[in-house]
Formats: sequence, C-alpha cells, structure tokens
Amino acid sequence: MKSNYWRTLFKILSSVLILWLLFSNISFDIADFWSAWQRLHGWYLLLVLPVVVVVLAVKAYRWKMLLHAAGYQYSSRRAIRAYLAAYSVGVVTPGRLGELIKVYDARQNIRGIDGMAALRSVVLDRLFDMFFLSWFGLAGVIFYFKLVPAVSSLLLLIFTFLILIIALYFGFIILKLITKKIKSNSKVLGFLLRCMEQMLSFKNWNIWLFTALAYAIFFGGIELLFYSLSIQISFLESGFIISLIGLILLLPISIAGFGTREAGLIYLLAFYGISAETAISFSLLQFLTFFVWGGLIGLYFWYSAGIPLALVKEDFRKIRRRFSSKGEVKETDLNKTNYK
Repeated sequence: MKSNYWRTLFKILSSVLILWLLFSNISFDIADFWSAWQRLHGWYLLLVLPVVVVVLAVKAYRWKMLLHAAGYQYSSRRAIRAYLAAYSVGVVTPGRLGELIKVYDARQNIRGIDGMAALRSVVLDRLFDMFFLSWFGLAGVIFYFKLVPAVSSLLLLIFTFLILIIALYFGFIILKLITKKIKSNSKVLGFLLRCMEQMLSFKNWNIWLFTALAYAIFFGGIELLFYSLSIQISFLESGFIISLIGLILLLPISIAGFGTREAGLIYLLAFYGISAETAISFSLLQFLTFFVWGGLIGLYFWYSAGIPLALVKEDFRKIRRRFSSKGEVKETDLNKTNYK
C-alpha cells in the first residue's frame, strides 16, 4: 500500500515538474489557446466518441479470439464487458490493475481455464498492441528524423514491419536456444516462449487482422480529432504521431500521461508548423475522448459486472506464485478463489 502511495506521489510530482519545465521553455499565449478552442469543429469531436467504443469493442473481440484459439469458449458480450471494465480501472488506478480484471473475469466465466492460460491471453493481447505501437513508432522515428531519405510513408511501414517480424522471430529462436543450453525450467522463460510462439504462428493471422483493424479505426479517430482543430495531417502520419506518444506514455514517470503527452505532441506537431497552443489543445481533446470518455463507458461495465478489486488482487497473487521458485500452486488451488 505504501509503495503504491509513494509511486503515485512521484508520478504527480513528476507531471507537475515536466509541465513546469515545458511551459518555462515555450512561448505560450493563453489568447491563442482559447482561440484554438473557439475554432473547434464540434461535429468531428462528436464523431470521435463512438470511435472510442468501437476500438475497445474490436480489441475485446480480439481477446476473445485469443482465448478461442487456446481452446476456450468465451462470449463476445462478456469479453466486451470485461475489456471495457479493465480499461476504466486501468485509467484511474496505478500499475496494470485493469489488465488483471480480464484475467479474473476469464477465470470466473470460462469453464476449465487455469490461471496461466488466462494470464497468457491478456499478455498476448498487450503484446499485439505493443507490436503495432512499436511498428508505427519506429516508422515515425525514421520518418521525422530523416534516417532514410526520400521514402514514402507506406514503403517505410513495409520496411519497419519486416524488421520487427524478423527481430521477433530471431528473438524467439535465441531465447529457445538459451533455454535449452542452460536447461532452464524457468516458468517465466517458458511463458515468454509460449507467447512469442503464438504471435509467430500462422494460425493466428486473424488476430493480426483484428489488431490492424483496431488500429486503423483508432488512427481514424485521431485524424478526426486533428480535423476538429483544423489540422491537416495524413492518416499514416497521424498513426506515426499517436504511436510515438503511446510509447512515451509507457514511461512510468507521469500521472495519466500529463506532461509527457504534451511535451511529445508539441515536439512532433512542430514538424508541421503547429503552435504549442494548438498542440496542447489536441492533447486535452485526446485525454477527454480516449481517456475520460472511454473510462466513463468502462466504469459502467465495471459496476454492472460487480468485480471487486480485492478479489482481483487475491486471484493474481495465487497465479503469480506459480512463477516463484519457492513453491508452486496447484491448479486446483488456483481455482479456489471466492468468486462472486
């Protein structure tokens, strides 16, 4: 409890410090800031609201497909409910507690599933997201820093996709060889190998397809947010920008991304001659739509599901003990969580 308190306090202070340093080093005009909001095209903004829900629903269905590929039946309705509830909790709580709600709900509602299989489905779900963020983020770095001159955005995406797929494949081979060489029985290494193997399997082509669909819709929503502020940026370049921001937000140094998101957007949008005032306006719009609006929708599903966080934590502690060398929990014990 104390560690979470200090971690949260650190993030709050860090966000304040980053914002202070940011505003101390830019020319920020409050009149220009309000002017950007007065020119806001409300219809584009309204169109973003259903996009947020659709993106989360597509990702929820992808998670359901991951469970189905592992041989478990899980209804689309339950998957969407758990996914949106997890998203809401993830927005308002420190760490990755929201992800554990998906593990809990899967174990509660899927007959015969064990803790490791439920956890693997959630980790895989995040790994597919990480691959796409890294893919567009890497392409964005090359694009904005002109590391490969005179290359179109589309060719750049093809090039970086091949790089990351090859890196994933060789990473899997190397990790497998190391595991065999040292004759390791590490549950963590085995878990990672299983996840990487499933990502590389041709049987999971539909997972890749649904991930691409989710991110195409997501980037479309970001494009609409840009339009609402009269910002003209191509679809693929919108993907580059928001993926780089997504990677920046993974750094555990701010609360809800405040400070790091604004700094990143001011820097990236400056490539298009967009002012700091407009960049900060876009940052606030993204926060209000994808975080606050998405979080409120998820909050409804969380309360309707009646998932107590105390039981979620207890359930995960039992699963986590399987990674410990000091002892192993039997699957029969793992299934004894007092579900509601």
